[in-house]
Amino acid sequence: MPIEFRILGALEISVDARLLPLGSPKQAALLGLLLVHAHETLSRDRLIEELWGETPPATVDSALHVYLSRVRRLLESAGAGGALVRERYGYRLRIMPEQLDANRFECLVVEGSEALAAGKSALAAERLRQALALWRGPALADLQSERFAITAAARLDEERVAALEQRLEADLALDHHRQLIQELKLLVAEHPYRERLRVQLMLALYRSGRQADALHAYQQARRTLADDLGLEPSQELRQLEQAILRHDATLTREPPAEPNPGPELPGAPAPPRHPATRRPAVRYARSGDVNIAYQVVGEGPRDLVLVSGFVSHLQLDWEEPRMAHYLERLASFSRLIRFDKRGTGLSDRPGGLPDLETRMDDVRAVMDAVGSERAALLGTSEGGPMSVLFAATYPARMTALVLHGAYAKRRDPDDDYPWAPTWEERQEHAREIERSWGYETDIKRMMPSADEAMAEWWARRAQAAASPGAARDLILMNSQVDVRHVLPTVTVPTLVLHRTGDLDSRMEEGRYIAERIPGARFVELAGHDHVPWVDADQIVDEVEEFLTGTRPPPHADGVLTTLLVTDIAGSEQRERELGERRWRQLIDSLHAVVGRELDRFRGREIDRTRDGLLATFDGPARAVRAACAIRDGVRALGLEIRAGIHTGECELVNGAVRGIAVDAAARVVAQAAPGQVLASSTVHDLIAGSGIEFAEAGCAELKGVGVWQLYEAIAA
Repeated sequence: MPIEFRILGALEISVDARLLPLGSPKQAALLGLLLVHAHETLSRDRLIEELWGETPPATVDSALHVYLSRVRRLLESAGAGGALVRERYGYRLRIMPEQLDANRFECLVVEGSEALAAGKSALAAERLRQALALWRGPALADLQSERFAITAAARLDEERVAALEQRLEADLALDHHRQLIQELKLLVAEHPYRERLRVQLMLALYRSGRQADALHAYQQARRTLADDLGLEPSQELRQLEQAILRHDATLTREPPAEPNPGPELPGAPAPPRHPATRRPAVRYARSGDVNIAYQVVGEGPRDLVLVSGFVSHLQLDWEEPRMAHYLERLASFSRLIRFDKRGTGLSDRPGGLPDLETRMDDVRAVMDAVGSERAALLGTSEGGPMSVLFAATYPARMTALVLHGAYAKRRDPDDDYPWAPTWEERQEHAREIERSWGYETDIKRMMPSADEAMAEWWARRAQAAASPGAARDLILMNSQVDVRHVLPTVTVPTLVLHRTGDLDSRMEEGRYIAERIPGARFVELAGHDHVPWVDADQIVDEVEEFLTGTRPPPHADGVLTTLLVTDIAGSEQRERELGERRWRQLIDSLHAVVGRELDRFRGREIDRTRDGLLATFDGPARAVRAACAIRDGVRALGLEIRAGIHTGECELVNGAVRGIAVDAAARVVAQAAPGQVLASSTVHDLIAGSGIEFAEAGCAELKGVGVWQLYEAIAA
C-alpha cells in the first residue's frame, strides 16, 4: 500500500490517500524529528535534547522509550514495520527516499536546476512547479514549538524560495514577463532583502516596456537596503540599472526554441537523468547551528571520508563521467562518506570564514550522523591541511590518512618552505578567480588536460557550489593555513600522493609532508592535472592498495556490448490521470512485458527506474527486435515508449555497466519520439543482412559524443 510521509506543511502520514492519526504532540514531534533526519543515526542524548531541552524530567528515559514504541507501532500500522531501527549509537529511520515529500522536492529541484542550466527552460519550469506544488503550507507547521522544527522549517523554506527564484528565472526565459510582474511584486514585499527577486522584477518590467517602473524598482531596492541594512545594492543590481538606462540590447531576448527533451535519464549532462547512474541521496548533519550536506556511497567494509579540495557539489559531481568513475572506484572497496564544506555546495552558507577547528567539527558531525566510529580520511588539495590536523587531533577516530596534491603552507616562502607563493600572488590569484568565476575558473591550473565537456561541467559546478565572492574568500582563508608544526605529531598510517607536473602545488610540497610525518609513504605519479578524477585509476589504485593491502588487478579491457535504453512517454501526465494505484498496476504489467521480451531475446536488465530501463544484449539484432517487441507489447497496455540502441565498448563492474557507450545510448533515446525505436549508425551497420528494416532518421548533435546519423527501426 502506498505510504507517504509529509513534512512540507503540517506533519502527515498518508496510506492509500488516508491520513493516519499521529498520537500525542510529543509522539508527533518524535516522528517529525526522525523524518527530518531520515537515514541519520540520532543518539539517545540528541533525541532527549531536541524533544525536552536542557532540563528534561527525571523520567525522560522511560518517556522516550514509550514514545519510541508508539512511533514504531504507528509505522507498523502504516505498513512500514522495521523502518525504525535501533543501532549501536542510537536510532535510525529507514524509509524509501520517494516516500518523503521533502526528498521528492529536492530531486525535482535538482532536475529543474539542471534543465535550466542546459537551456531547457520549459522543462525547468515544469519540474520546479511540480516541486513547489508539494508544499501545503509552512514546513512542520504543527510542530513550531519544537526547536528542531523551527530550524528545519527555516532551512526548508530557504530551499523553497530558492526553487521559486529558479522557477521565475525559467519563466522569464520563456518570455512570460507580463504574467510575472504582480507575483514578483508580492514576493519582493514578502522578501525585501532577496536581491535576486528584485533583479527579476526589474527585468520583467523592462521587457514589458516599462522602463520607468523598472528604474523605480531599483530606487526602491536601493533605499530599502540602505535604510534597513546600511548596504549598497549588489553589483548585479547596479549593472542591471545601468543596462536599463542605456537600453542594452542583451536585456531583451526571444524565447528559446527547445528541442524535445526526450526521456530524462540520470547521470549525463543532457538529458539530465540516466537509469544506470542513480545519485545517492543527500542528507544533512547538524554541526552547531549549520547543516552540512553529505552523501554515503557504497557498502564496503571500511569507512572512507573524502575531504574535497576547494569547492564541491554533491549532486553535480555525478554529472561528469570521469568524476563519477572516481567516486565509484573509491566506493567499490569502502563506504564512501563525502560532504560539501560549510559555505559551499548544498551545505548551509552562514557567512564568515570557518577556521580549521570548525571544519574539523563538521567532519565529526558527519561521521556521527552516519554512525562512523573510525574512518580513513582522503584529503585532496586544500582539504589536505585540515585532514592532517584532524589526524593529529583525533587519532582515535582515524584508521589511516591519505593526501593527494596537498600542501603544508600557502603563503610567504621561506628557507624551510620555499615553494609557497607570496601573499601578493595569493591576493592577485583570488582577484582573478573572482573575475573569471563561472567561465575560466582556474581550469588551466587545476586540469590542463580537460576537454570541452569537462570544462563546461567544471564552470557550471563552480557557479552552483559557491559565489564569486565566496570563492575569493576561500582562497584568502586557505592562504593563512600553515600545518608544518603539526606534521610530526601525526601517528596514523599515512600515504602521500603527488603528480610530478602538478601546476597548483609542487611535487616537492608533497615530499616535504611525507618526510615529516613519521612512517609516511610517498608516491610520485606522472601527470600535470591537480584534480584526482582525471586519470582517476592512477590515484585510486594506490589508495585501494594502501587501505586494503591488496592492489587491484589490472583493469580488464572493455567488452563490446549492445545497450538498450527505454523510457515511458508522457509518464507523469498518465500517472496524474490514472492515480497512483492504477498507475502502479499498469507499471507492474509493463515490467511483466519487459521481462518476457528480455528473456525471449536473451537480454539482461541492468537497471530500472520509475519509468526507464537499461538492458544489455550480446548482439545488436536481438536488442532491436526486443525493443520493437517491448514497444508493441506496452502499446497494448495504452502506453508508448521511446527506445534507443547503441553498440560500444563498456566496462562491466559488479553487475553494472559504465563507459561512454552508456552515455551514447542515453543520447540516442533522447532523440526518439513516442513509439520510436532509434539506433546508432554502429548498430545499423553491424546488423546489415539481418532482415531488420531501417529508415534514416537524420543526423543529431549528441552532447559529448558528436554528430551521429540515426536510424529508425521500421520492421524487425
